[in-house]
Amino acid sequence: MVKVIRLSLFLIAISLFLTGCSNSKEDITLDINKNENIIETNNIKQIISNDIHLKETEEQELINIIESVEKNKPTMSDEERYDLRTDIFFNLNQEQVLKFGDCYTALNQVIFDDRYKELFDKANNRWDAYDNNDLYGIVNTIRYISNSVKNQAFKNDLNRIEELCSYGLEYRDIIALIDARRIMRDIQYHIFEVPYFKEGDAIVEINEEDYSIYYGASEVLEGDRYKTIGIYRYK
Repeated sequence: MVKVIRLSLFLIAISLFLTGCSNSKEDITLDINKNENIIETNNIKQIISNDIHLKETEEQELINIIESVEKNKPTMSDEERYDLRTDIFFNLNQEQVLKFGDCYTALNQVIFDDRYKELFDKANNRWDAYDNNDLYGIVNTIRYISNSVKNQAFKNDLNRIEELCSYGLEYRDIIALIDARRIMRDIQYHIFEVPYFKEGDAIVEINEEDYSIYYGASEVLEGDRYKTIGIYRYK
């Protein structure tokens, strides 16, 4: 009888020992799985952090390019640009000339005072507004002006502005809009408002600072040497 009791106690002890081992093994397994989850989560956070850093770095590089304006001057002299304006205006009516200026002003409002930086974010609600107003109708207006132009280099500039605005709006690419604005600004200030006057012209006051900025982005001004930073950079 005593032997039976001792055997039973021995079996119970073994059973408790094995149960304890099983629980310990389960605890170890859970701890390992928990650690793996922590490691995996940290990796995901690191990847997201790297993506954000890369995006911010790329944006900053673009901002540096956009804001590094060289104090260049047009290749053509003031008088040559005056004569070029006369040639271009010969085929345009006053309404078309004024509408070009209106388009430049509208596009300038999209970009000026660092407003362009918000538009690196393609989800920014300003893009929705530009979709709704068709980017102030710039594309259709520029096409209307282009239809009357005879100077091929100037027509190429207008076509390029049209394509850049269409592309920029469709793909929410702020660089394309910045390039379009650069072309328009060079034309507006360095052809349409060239600070050169001949006898009989009405002389107006000019702001020298306006003419200190020149991008060299226009084909009619620089020929095949024109420069842009976006999709036309290597064309």
